[in-house]
Amino acid sequence: MKIQFIVNDYLLAWNLLFRPSISEDIQKLKERLWKNYSKDYMKLEKENVEILKYTSDFIPDDDTIYNFIFESEEFKLAKKQTEKYRKFLMRIWDSHQKEIQKELNDLLRFKVENNYQIMVIHPYFDNVELLKKNPKKNIVWGKKEDTEDGLKAIMRILFTVVKYELNDYQINNKEIVNAIADLLVTNEIYTRITGITKYREGIKKLKVLKKQLYPYWLMYQGADKEEMVSFMMRDQMPFDIDKYPVEKGLRKLDLKGFIDFCCDNQKYILRLNELNK
Repeated sequence: MKIQFIVNDYLLAWNLLFRPSISEDIQKLKERLWKNYSKDYMKLEKENVEILKYTSDFIPDDDTIYNFIFESEEFKLAKKQTEKYRKFLMRIWDSHQKEIQKELNDLLRFKVENNYQIMVIHPYFDNVELLKKNPKKNIVWGKKEDTEDGLKAIMRILFTVVKYELNDYQINNKEIVNAIADLLVTNEIYTRITGITKYREGIKKLKVLKKQLYPYWLMYQGADKEEMVSFMMRDQMPFDIDKYPVEKGLRKLDLKGFIDFCCDNQKYILRLNELNK
């Protein structure tokens, strides 16, 4: 798996035109363009889909609005800021990608053939977008919170990539799939990279489900009873270990096999009445 971070001028321009304005100057620019070229402006409303499909090969039917945007000082400033943000994300990824790839391979246990382009937009757009059926595997990315913690930002991107890889898998059990993806990236890989437990991180609405899956998640990683106690103490994820006989077969599965196991056995895995929420 390869991850590239790029800035696409057309995509950035489209977001400047159709997302909430990131500055007063951008708002004034949009108002000028709307006043003078409203029909041309509206023709571009759904063009982001085409940009995501074709990226560097995208050719607009009409360059009028784009040319005005590209020549403006407002666009040049936004692009400069976006490039700075792209380089920040790329630097963090480059610093950690070898260990991330190693841990990802260890936990996925199947090869990821896809290469992903992270199409970076200005972080003030605070938006993530992807086309699930797009063969180019492009993910639009711009999040305000990323600059507060670069490694956490990379974990969010990796989680999105793993969800993309599992997009068509067990579609009737999406909550379980998402919970396992969250355990894999946000909790386990993040913990391994930092050396500090991150099992309090992740999607809040999946907290209870992840707690239910956690003992089996440890078995999937190959933990015996003694190791499960150590992990449980490390992660502050208590459970009654005597009620969970070790399923040794889980350590031989890949992630999709583990997802199948959890989905097939969810009636006894999801012990709601035994959890201390």
